[in-house]
Amino acid sequence: MTTRIFTILSLIILCTTGMQEKGVLAEDKEQVILISFDGMRNDLTRKYVKEGKLPNIKKMTDEGSMAKYAKTISPSLTAPSHAAIATGATPLKTSIVSNAWKEPNAALTNKENAFSSELEVDPLWVEARKQGKTTATVAFAGANPTTGKQGDYTIYYGDTWSPSSGETLKFRKASEWKNAPRTYSPLKESYFDIQIKNQKHHTFYVLAVDSTDDEKVNYDQFIVSERKEIHKVSKKTKKGKWGSLTFTIKGNQAAGTWFRFAPKDPRLEEKVNMYRSGVTSGQIDGPEGFRENIRERFGVFPPQDDDRALEKGWISRKEYEEISERFVHWVTDVSLFIKEEYQPDLLMFYAPQIDHQEHLYLLSDPRQPGYTAEKSKKYQKYIEWAYQAADDVVGKTIHAMDKNDTLFIVSDHGMEPAHSTLEPNKILKDHGLLVTDEKGKVLLNKTKAIAIPSGSAAHIYINLESREKGGIVPKGDYQQVRDEIMNVFKDIEVTRNVNGPLISHHLGELWSSIRNEGLSLNAFKESATDLYSHILNLRVHPYEMVKPIPKEGTAIRKDHNIGDILLMAAPGYIMGNGMSETVKPAVELGTHGGNPDREKLKAVFIAMGPEFPEGEQIQPISNLDIAPTIYDILGLETPDFVEGEKIKELTEKR
Repeated sequence: MTTRIFTILSLIILCTTGMQEKGVLAEDKEQVILISFDGMRNDLTRKYVKEGKLPNIKKMTDEGSMAKYAKTISPSLTAPSHAAIATGATPLKTSIVSNAWKEPNAALTNKENAFSSELEVDPLWVEARKQGKTTATVAFAGANPTTGKQGDYTIYYGDTWSPSSGETLKFRKASEWKNAPRTYSPLKESYFDIQIKNQKHHTFYVLAVDSTDDEKVNYDQFIVSERKEIHKVSKKTKKGKWGSLTFTIKGNQAAGTWFRFAPKDPRLEEKVNMYRSGVTSGQIDGPEGFRENIRERFGVFPPQDDDRALEKGWISRKEYEEISERFVHWVTDVSLFIKEEYQPDLLMFYAPQIDHQEHLYLLSDPRQPGYTAEKSKKYQKYIEWAYQAADDVVGKTIHAMDKNDTLFIVSDHGMEPAHSTLEPNKILKDHGLLVTDEKGKVLLNKTKAIAIPSGSAAHIYINLESREKGGIVPKGDYQQVRDEIMNVFKDIEVTRNVNGPLISHHLGELWSSIRNEGLSLNAFKESATDLYSHILNLRVHPYEMVKPIPKEGTAIRKDHNIGDILLMAAPGYIMGNGMSETVKPAVELGTHGGNPDREKLKAVFIAMGPEFPEGEQIQPISNLDIAPTIYDILGLETPDFVEGEKIKELTEKR
């Protein structure tokens, strides 16, 4: 007996010692965490902090350092901007030149998606791993494991296997169920099908249960199963509450969906409304057991949002926000679990909700379609909610940090209100540079150039012989064709959009630029210029920048996915793919991609960590400066391709 007691005590001491050592190591280890909030505007962040709406970000600014602003790269788009943050290099080095571009070695009309493309230089999580550090990324743009090995621990967007659905279910008396639970009213059943992309459909059975002994027929619980059998993995949910399903699809992949039943009749004699989210999966790459550990603890990678369901009335605004919050918190919770469990030296993760809400609801300019003061205030609340969701993420992260940890809050770009859509391919078509048939299909054998827009920017690709598949422009004509295209766009003028009470709007913008603490005079100058131009009713050159893109050697060689000409729009304009109108009302209310010097397109940079200045505003930075600063903090060599500089205020005392 004595020997057994001694053995048990020894094991307890060993385990306790091991736990203490792990705790000491975790506390002593210096971890760098970077969170990117897509579309987080510098001016709005400062405004909300000043109004007391972002307490956790306020804590960061009080205990750390905030740059006057962060300038992103050009064009100010999500994929190239994240590539710049991750590498410290511009698009001509990363090859991520837009959110979409012409596919290399393909016909002129073939496009490639930047978010599934490989960076041409190594990002932080790859380079740091090569230099002996442990790295992790969750949902971070550019960290796509299908393009090659990323960090030690990688989680990324997967596929949407089935779109969301709003359905009505008819319940009837249940039969042939095994292991059915106790019920105070006769069991009822229904079913629904999910059609999976390129696969046969999945059928799910629903069992309705009256779980309350209240002498009333009140079906308040729903159980969903792939068979008429209740077992441990059967999903139970109360009426009006969220439930989830995880199931296996082709290739032994795990996919999942979230659902909610909303019966109007507790007796289920009327049809029951059911909303089901899209069926999604995620990519998980890491050492043995990592994928299983994540899925067991957190389930499958959830859908990011569901605009379609909101538009169709399948869900309320509150439910819509719950879907977005689920995604943001899933990414955050998984990231912080990885931080604690796997102890990476570098952890980078991403939240998209600010960008998404600003694209849909940035209704702040009277020239925008559908603008009213009342609607503008309503939509501002939606954007405010998105910033507060980001603040919650910051709060969770700060709570999970140890004393030696460093936290960076960054954004890839800001966001501007859009009132008008430009169609650059309409301009090319009108000047005989792009030719279509009667159905609008581009005739490649007659087309000299095509524009591929993204946000407020577009690359124009010349259909050059020997470079493009089916190219028709001779090498000797290249310069002449490029000059012709540039002159066409430089000469385009449109009538100024003067809808709404613009003078009061511009005066309000002027006052806001004066009142917002910490902002430069740039915003004041922009507003004053707009007001002056409005009063004189000057015509607008909507293509604010028409820039030839330098080539290495001759035009025969196509470098880094870039076009031959880069177009960038003036404030208020977004670029579309159509060919019907020179300018028309904007479809999206928020846009980016234009000149990154504009105030509303400036990004955020906040840092908190050991030996960083506390409560100080540091000088403006470039997003290219983030990577070299992190290399310095991690004690690593900075690669030669990095074009940014270390942020001196954060590194000189280390």
